[in-house]
Amino acid sequence: MNRIINHIANWLMAFNDKKMKVREDFNSYMKRGNNLIIFGLVLFGIYFLYMAFDLYRDYGKIWLASFPIILFGIAVFVALIKNAYRDKLKNRQRNSSIRLVGFNMDFNQPILAQIYSSLIRYEFLDENLNRFEDFYNVMIFDFDEHESVLHFNCTQAELKFILEKFKVFKRGLHLSTFERSGKIYNKGELISAKKLSKSYNKNPVTRETEDLIDSFFGFLGDN
Repeated sequence: MNRIINHIANWLMAFNDKKMKVREDFNSYMKRGNNLIIFGLVLFGIYFLYMAFDLYRDYGKIWLASFPIILFGIAVFVALIKNAYRDKLKNRQRNSSIRLVGFNMDFNQPILAQIYSSLIRYEFLDENLNRFEDFYNVMIFDFDEHESVLHFNCTQAELKFILEKFKVFKRGLHLSTFERSGKIYNKGELISAKKLSKSYNKNPVTRETEDLIDSFFGFLGDN
């Protein structure tokens, strides 16, 4: 008798632990904003069950009455997949927006000095606001190691073409990367990747300007 009582007591303890686990998981699920999903599933579940009951009452056929239930199961399955896909998409977007550390270009000082001199000579960079040290810091070091920024003084299309030249030499570098850095200004305003592209598509740089900018990087080989 004691053995049976202990067995039942152990079973009740296990059941209680499981119940608490389910309650905690459910509360966690609800806190993530899924209460509307639960409400919708319950509401539509009742509706589909009523449909099944109604069909069985009118026709007396189990296979016909099972159609609404099967349809509900498919709808729930699709909804769960869509919800999981949405969560994964949000996570990917969140990961892509992780704080940018730096451009960390693989250029030495003489290479950057030559590019800087060309940009200053043809007034693409504002000489009054940019020292070579600023140019070097922004292109090489992590952003938290300095307070340097770059001030360009050219058209949006010209700046897009210039920044695209740097993309060739650094994998994963995009116009959006330059925007996110908060380190690139043009005529006093932080750049926008969208505005740069829109301006370039509307008024692209001339062939002469392209050749000029290409010459700034020509000593590096094919680019």
